[in-house]
Amino acid sequence: MVDLHAHTTASDGSLSPSQLVELALEKNLSSVGITDHDTIAGWDEALAKGADLGIEIVPGVELSTSYEGGRFHLLGYLFERDSQLASTLEIIQRERGNRNANIFANLEKLGVPLDEAEVRVFAGRDEGELGRPHFARAMVARGYVGSTQEAFDQYLADGSPGYAPKKVLSPEEAIALIHAAGGVAIWAHPPMRKKVSYDELEERLRDWIGWGLDGLEIYYSQYTPEDAAWTLAMTEKYNLIGGGGSDFHGISKPDVHLGKTHTGDAVPDGVLQQIKARRQRNSIALTK
Repeated sequence: MVDLHAHTTASDGSLSPSQLVELALEKNLSSVGITDHDTIAGWDEALAKGADLGIEIVPGVELSTSYEGGRFHLLGYLFERDSQLASTLEIIQRERGNRNANIFANLEKLGVPLDEAEVRVFAGRDEGELGRPHFARAMVARGYVGSTQEAFDQYLADGSPGYAPKKVLSPEEAIALIHAAGGVAIWAHPPMRKKVSYDELEERLRDWIGWGLDGLEIYYSQYTPEDAAWTLAMTEKYNLIGGGGSDFHGISKPDVHLGKTHTGDAVPDGVLQQIKARRQRNSIALTK
């Protein structure tokens, strides 16, 4: 069994890449996907630990995209490090520094100031990306709020007074970059955007397929039975591959456990084999 959607301290997870791989071993997973937000900074450490422990590491990334006024996430798997996608991720990370500065400024104006050093305590590193879960945990530690969920609800969620936008790609751009790097593009947990109906999602899905989308997450920790049925039906209707994973973050999502999806179990090995087969097909298409 595998889990192809997990986050580390390279983005907004609470476990280092090595610790995540060790947890995968404890959970009896044969493979784990490293899919940090808009960065591949966790790859090297995870690959090294995976080699030591006999756990297959599936290198990936979770890209933020903006489409028709909504925010959606796209998973890229098994793409080349030496690529335009990797260069674009570096640019996105640099621009995130500006976003973080705006969040700090917004929170200070709201009377809930934080400094970077205390937020970095929860990021687990002295440099690199800070995510909103890190801000939320620092706010809990200061006593401003009682929980990370309260921090998001009052200050950090999209449209909230402490929020600051970040640079994002369009789905068309993101899919093109993943494919140009030899990778596979899977739409992450599309039904989780509850303001969009299934019919509206299917309309958008047809656009994404036109841009070359390879698949949808059909296994996910927070799917309802209806969500799971819709994603499976869409893969069958449009001949897409399925992906999936827990979306494990650690402390910021305490109810989400590595190796657990809506089925109560991890993702079948065959899902990873489909992704590898699609990567091979995409790579052949690139050479033609």
